[in-house]
Amino acid sequence: MKKFLVCTTALAMLPSAAWAQADSNDGDSTIYVTAERRAENVQDVPISVVALSGDTLRDRGVDNLDDLTQQVPSLSFVDNGNTKYINIRGIGITESAPNQTVGVAVHLDGAYIAREFNFGDAFFDVQSVQVLRGPQGTYSGQNASGGAIFIESARPVMGAVEGYAQFTVGEFSRRDLEAAVSVPVSDNLAVRFAGRMESRNSFYTNLGPTGATQAVGNLPQPGDRSNYVGRAQLLWEPSADLNVRLIHQFSHVESDGTPRVEDTPANRANPFVLNYNVTPYDGNITEYHRTTGVVSWDPTDAFQVNVNLAYQKTGKHINGGDQDRTPVEASQGFTALADDYWTGEVNLLSMTDGPFEWTIGATFLDYQQDGDVYSERGAAIETGAGRNFFVDSIRQNQSVFGEVGYYLTETFQVKVGGRYNHDKTGFRQFLFYPAGGLDNSGPEVSFPANGVTTTFEEFSGRVLLNWKPTPDHLIYGTVSRGYKPGGLTAVAQFYDSEVVTNWEAGWKGTLADGLLQGAVSVFWMDYDGFQGTVQPDPNDPTSRRTNNIDNTRIKGVEASLSANAGGFNSDVSMSYVDSSYGDFIDTIPPGALNGNVDPIAVNVGGRQLNYAPELSVSAGASYAIPVGDGYLTPSARVSYTSEQFVSFFQLPYQRMDARTLVDMRLTYAPNDDWRITAYVTNLFDKLYIANASQTNDGIGNYILGAPQEFGVTAAVTF
Repeated sequence: MKKFLVCTTALAMLPSAAWAQADSNDGDSTIYVTAERRAENVQDVPISVVALSGDTLRDRGVDNLDDLTQQVPSLSFVDNGNTKYINIRGIGITESAPNQTVGVAVHLDGAYIAREFNFGDAFFDVQSVQVLRGPQGTYSGQNASGGAIFIESARPVMGAVEGYAQFTVGEFSRRDLEAAVSVPVSDNLAVRFAGRMESRNSFYTNLGPTGATQAVGNLPQPGDRSNYVGRAQLLWEPSADLNVRLIHQFSHVESDGTPRVEDTPANRANPFVLNYNVTPYDGNITEYHRTTGVVSWDPTDAFQVNVNLAYQKTGKHINGGDQDRTPVEASQGFTALADDYWTGEVNLLSMTDGPFEWTIGATFLDYQQDGDVYSERGAAIETGAGRNFFVDSIRQNQSVFGEVGYYLTETFQVKVGGRYNHDKTGFRQFLFYPAGGLDNSGPEVSFPANGVTTTFEEFSGRVLLNWKPTPDHLIYGTVSRGYKPGGLTAVAQFYDSEVVTNWEAGWKGTLADGLLQGAVSVFWMDYDGFQGTVQPDPNDPTSRRTNNIDNTRIKGVEASLSANAGGFNSDVSMSYVDSSYGDFIDTIPPGALNGNVDPIAVNVGGRQLNYAPELSVSAGASYAIPVGDGYLTPSARVSYTSEQFVSFFQLPYQRMDARTLVDMRLTYAPNDDWRITAYVTNLFDKLYIANASQTNDGIGNYILGAPQEFGVTAAVTF
């Protein structure tokens, strides 16, 4: 077992805040999650769930999904610019194809986010973030074979004006401003406005093709950041039985591109120096509008009706940069995509106190994306010509679900749930312009997948045993079935759905008169048709192929423990995952390994899954020291992630080494309204790989993790 250091963070941490959330809007300190569509005490929810309140996220400096991975063992997030990968227990997505379904379902205010390139938003003015681990085949369906993430915005508040503002300054010219205000309009109507603006220089320095220091000011600096996001909400409660919530969110995320370095960072004199070309296509921009309507209605005392309907339009998603990452003008890339989609759910929840408990519902998704993937080669850079792919893809899903629970005794419950899924995926158009430039002029070639769609049907669900021997302890066991639909590639290669069966047992409890709270779960996941994707030609995105790998297995244990005694708070959580692919023979392409001339056949059976580190740990502690009428709170957090790979070929340049990161914070709060926090992240300035290349080019390239950063945050609450 590898050694790792454990220390930890948090200001005003809730009991078991490492895996819980509190409803701060109504003053109720009970810890709730909404994994099963009901607001339930986290200690009563029989699944492996990690949830953090908005206050805890702010106290720990968690601004985005990348930060969240240091709080949630077994959660992995990788930002590749154009694509983003979320995996839980090694399940999710590790290689993007135009219409491939993700395996971790992300929801914002209950509405499904259909495409992963929108996951780059900051967490701002949130009520809670909940991470559900393991297949969620009943309530989240076809896109949750690995788990689900629920992000809940802070709601408007009736009858009072309240809000907050905070400003952060830090190294690399970091400037972040975040604020929110909730205002009552009448006795039954309130509005809330929130926003965040972020800017930061890159951790890297791009010297350009000449390496001339004096030219840096005029060159794009990949890895910089200039983002703004805003949200407006309206909450209407005409009666005690009905509330309606309307939410609109706008986001603009911009940078000079995604920084990647060649060769192992340890072999470079300065890993954070780049020599990129200068082209008019450098840069990343993602911009979208999202509108969500949420209705909750109690027509009788017997059941509740909930409706969620959302529409999102990503009007701009541009990703460009230097594909070969060298001073030589040999390879440039440019992607311009747009999408729009509807997603919705209606469900009915029983509200009676009898032994029966039931839920029924239906969901739908109607997704469409189109755009260009453009690659210049050699002299084409000067002429504006180059290879261009135009893709118009669709994904549709309709499902119905239901679950019935029955208390055999006052402490022992049985639940049976199921979901029927119907999926359609494919391409309305898939065209290739060998030398047409960005205007799609020149000859047009139809790819085999042009105009081809395919459908899938599958049943998923679970059987659950839930026992509370005492009010302070929960023991549960479940057998659940999850599903991710298949699809087809650019060359009309069809691949089947993947289906997972998960056996899991767990305990949650409160010990030492409430001073300690803990949870343990053990699981065994068996996959039929696990989807493994590889791109043999690093210069041709249409060469991607997806294969089904049977007998893939994942087993492990997850545990957490938190303590709250006076001003001292601490928590530790861990995940041990033993994963292995089933037998499958694939070929390493020429040039991928030590200059091989001929393809090399390998059996990937028994190898560790991508983005599935064997051990991950998060731990923290804080102590609130009384100072006058306020508190001075030092805190620290440590996260450890063991070695992991990004491709089942496991070539040397496809490895991410183990890393241990330490963050520290010192907060002074003179009263409940004001606070100032000094922080340092990556305290020991650890040089580590945040993501390695999945391509098989024989060289490899890397995105490095953030270096040591110091900063200060000032915040006021009213």
